[in-house]
Amino acid sequence: MNSKEELIDSMIERGRKRYLMIKNYHLYLPAIKEACESIFGNCEIYVFGSVLTGKYTAGSDVDLLIKVPRAPKSLQERAKLKVKIEELAGLPDYHPFGFHIVDEEGFKWYMEKLKVNLKKIK
Repeated sequence: MNSKEELIDSMIERGRKRYLMIKNYHLYLPAIKEACESIFGNCEIYVFGSVLTGKYTAGSDVDLLIKVPRAPKSLQERAKLKVKIEELAGLPDYHPFGFHIVDEEGFKWYMEKLKVNLKKIK
């Protein structure tokens, strides 16, 4: 097998693993919740998007709305927090989770403007 074939095989395998993570997303939520509570203290986590309707594909993500008392304002600070969640939850680099970190105002925006259907993680 040449390096091009190995690269393609590797990409296919990563895609397969990512799809399985989407399909079984609920198995990863306890670790993500624990990571978020470690970082933010008091927070609420909600799942929304295609995984709730069952209309996901291998290219979908698992959207998580993380409601915190004070959301970071800068993109750089948000990125650092997302990486910290990934590290503490032990997520691989190909994970499908999208972290949307919001405060009360941002939460209301998701509810009123986007009218998202949410499922709270307990």
